[in-house]
Amino acid sequence: MWFERFVIIATSLARSFLPANWSYYTPTRYDVGLFVGTLGLFFTLFLLFFRYAPVIAISEVKGAMPEAHAGKKHQS
Repeated sequence: MWFERFVIIATSLARSFLPANWSYYTPTRYDVGLFVGTLGLFFTLFLLFFRYAPVIAISEVKGAMPEAHAGKKHQS
């Protein structure tokens, strides 16, 4: 009777109750493919965004605006 209780308690403490926690996670090729595909889709949309909405420095925009030259007198 003592051994039966020992086996029940020892095995319940040795492992978690969830079978998913009994071993280490190893990704399958589908997991890796999904991850790589997600990165590929993100970077494709990221590069398309910068293709049609390019990054422009604020200092260049300020120098090209008409208000930047409003206080200066034109020498003719």
